[in-house]
Amino acid sequence: EEKPDLMVISGDIYHKTAPSNSVMRLFVEHLDAIRQACPSMMIVVTAGNHDGSSRLEVNRSLWSHLGVTVLGRIERKDDGPDFDRHILPVTSPDGVLTGYVVALPHVFPHSFPQVEEDTPREERQRVFMRHLGNRLREVNPDGLPVVMMAHLAVAGSDYTGHDQSRGCMDFIDASELEVPYDYLALGHIHCPQTLNTGRERYSGSPVPVSFDEDYQHSVTVAELEKGQEPVIRTVDIDNPI
Repeated sequence: EEKPDLMVISGDIYHKTAPSNSVMRLFVEHLDAIRQACPSMMIVVTAGNHDGSSRLEVNRSLWSHLGVTVLGRIERKDDGPDFDRHILPVTSPDGVLTGYVVALPHVFPHSFPQVEEDTPREERQRVFMRHLGNRLREVNPDGLPVVMMAHLAVAGSDYTGHDQSRGCMDFIDASELEVPYDYLALGHIHCPQTLNTGRERYSGSPVPVSFDEDYQHSVTVAELEKGQEPVIRTVDIDNPI
């Protein structure tokens, strides 16, 4: 019904790094059904902390033929991280460039690749973000709308129902994401919420993951125009318990 230009899924496709065959088949069949329902829509999927990054990318090349981009990890080139792998152009059905997606899979703060020599591990995330932002500015000189998708915990968010069995909450202040985005599509925390300037949002999980998630589940629709604040609304999902 919405026929969006883009759908992003910001991580935690699975609950375990080694999901069963039936669970993987469920994901493939449902994602393909969504793709068929709106063939012109670009789909981007990134890995979360519950996902096996390499496993998620196994069928990456096949998905790409169907207009679906799957990103599980950060890769390196000879001169450093491949930033262009994470900056994806969004085009209209008639081929006009309308914006970009910055797709960042989950990486623990101390595990980000080193970009500048002798950078302390605790600074690697910030330095990586700064270089990613600089590369985006080079790619997008006209300032077209940018959606950044990231799987992380932003300081000040409500993490009711979050499962910490796959690692503790490493909170980051939104100001440390030195990427010029217009809308930040966050994953990792299940409770839907809008943060800070109103341009950062957790859409939340579409279905309850635990019994204490007694809040409304939904998907988020964001409309972006160059030079304008994003218009954000939700579409509720009825999940009878």
